[in-house]
Amino acid sequence: MDILVDNLFIEPTSAPEPQRIPGYLIRSTARANVEDLQDIKEDKTRPTIQTIIDLLYTKSKNCPKNSDELGVVIAIHGYNTGGADSDLSTLPLSNEAIADGIWKNYQQLCKYVNSDALISQKSDSLVFLGYRWPSETITGQNITTSLSNLPFLLKVLLWGSLIVTIASVLLFFWLSSPIFVVPIILGTFGFGIIFSLIILRVIVYFRDSYRAINYGVHDLVELIRQLDKGLMECCLQEVKSEEKAQNYWKQHPIKLSFIGHSLGSQVTTQAVRILSDVFDANSVGNINDQKAEKRPPSRIGQVFSLGRLILVAPDIPVLAITSGRSNFLRSSLRRFEEAYLFSNEGDLALRLASTAANYFSFPAKTRTQGYRLGNVTVRSSFNSYHSSKLNKVRGQLQSKYGIVNWKDHNLRVPLHEISKISSLLNYLEINILNKVQNQGLDPANQEYQSTVATAITDQESLADLFTYFDCTEYKDRTDYANTHNRDRYVMILNKQTSPLTLLEYLQLGWAYFRSNIPNVHSGYFWGKFSQQLICQLAFVGFQEFLEFLLVTSPQDVGIEELRPLELENKIAEAVSNRLRTAEKREIALNYLSWIIEKKQIQAVLSPERYYIDVMGEKREEVRFAILSKR
Repeated sequence: MDILVDNLFIEPTSAPEPQRIPGYLIRSTARANVEDLQDIKEDKTRPTIQTIIDLLYTKSKNCPKNSDELGVVIAIHGYNTGGADSDLSTLPLSNEAIADGIWKNYQQLCKYVNSDALISQKSDSLVFLGYRWPSETITGQNITTSLSNLPFLLKVLLWGSLIVTIASVLLFFWLSSPIFVVPIILGTFGFGIIFSLIILRVIVYFRDSYRAINYGVHDLVELIRQLDKGLMECCLQEVKSEEKAQNYWKQHPIKLSFIGHSLGSQVTTQAVRILSDVFDANSVGNINDQKAEKRPPSRIGQVFSLGRLILVAPDIPVLAITSGRSNFLRSSLRRFEEAYLFSNEGDLALRLASTAANYFSFPAKTRTQGYRLGNVTVRSSFNSYHSSKLNKVRGQLQSKYGIVNWKDHNLRVPLHEISKISSLLNYLEINILNKVQNQGLDPANQEYQSTVATAITDQESLADLFTYFDCTEYKDRTDYANTHNRDRYVMILNKQTSPLTLLEYLQLGWAYFRSNIPNVHSGYFWGKFSQQLICQLAFVGFQEFLEFLLVTSPQDVGIEELRPLELENKIAEAVSNRLRTAEKREIALNYLSWIIEKKQIQAVLSPERYYIDVMGEKREEVRFAILSKR
């Protein structure tokens, strides 16, 4: 057995809590170390994969034909998230597993979606799965273990270099002879190399990466395959015909959506790559046609289709949103119907730890390509780097927050003229610490041309399929201790602004490592509005999220300020049903831009979301137009 299932709301000391949207903890049985025995005992009291299969099949019977309401949302955690003993595969569900922070986070997330006014309306057709792959936590014990597990040759080099260095230093001061300078340098150099290797093991990043790719990905793939197989068998038992069973699932597809956080984004994208049908005709382009039609289907297996992809602080290369030959993720990312990216410049876990760890392994000749996707930031305007400070509209300083390409009027063109829309790569950048004046990346500067926008033409406009939320200066009420009654900065310190200076990074790093507040890596799940945004996008999608905004007051999203009079009148007109559907959604989009402006978030809206979810265009036509517009 490679996968274990637990109900998120059954604890040994309490009765089950009723949840209309059921939640399950899916745990990989892979251990922290390959030598550990997998002593898994059967427990007939716990749920199984068959429990989830039966639940999904029952829900499918209640959904209308050809609807996309039935959905499974899988949340996947990141690196450095081990449990009490870094081994959560014991049976039955133990107190150690319950004490696991990831288990608690998944439970909190599931409780939230059950209480959310919009998501709870769809409770009869939704299931939440929290996936637990075998991560471990950085502890003091890692140092002892790393020293004891050193290979013999490295031990000799470590202790030999240390002895030579100490002896040479003593002899140097005793005899005052420069001849000992050389062994001091060589000994220090040798000790430093081995010590660096020990530190790399202590931070468990590479061990977690190995387990994520080789255990986490394959166990997740197996979970989805077992669900697909089991659901098909359930239908076959009822209809007694394979053709009828296939037709049933064509009419009742289950939408599979993912919330991938940090290294969990890597698990998600790699799993989808494996599940994708590489021989599907729609995913194979014409080798002689540079603008070949490439429309890989969202359907995977016999039952599922890929719905929404939410990448939160993704620990994957910046290259993932470009469409060059070296992007190994493009085939999987194109299969999702909706894609969203939450990032922030001050994410030290990605900006420092992950970037440094990938420095010697990622095949790039410039440091900018080694940055992670979770550090992508949004420009206030692609016309000028300083536009947020210099660009004035009607005598007033233009806000750099909100949906910037909506405010720039860069979306309102007919679908057949979509080529006139600027690529979203023009709105994105990676800010780097530099001695140049603006400390950021100017695409016109050839020295740093290969950041996000590369010198190669982005023929498929893959970046345009994503909607981006830059939360660097995000300010909101949070679930941090003793702060839920007032607004605070979620990702940076008070009075800090983007781009951050070296001193600001040091201050932010000290605050983060001292008290984990602000939570620069996971704060998206603690901010009131960002949590709502992530969950509603994942569970119901952008269109229904927009429509729900029209009946959502500013106070409901934690804004005490009244809406502008002009916007208030438009919303009242939209609610009165005197406008066409597209006009209502444009008003809702304008309202969303106002909300995130007040939350100090910068966003770039995918043209796909505008044409499909606002204007009501057909998904196939819009996707083809975007992927072939270059």
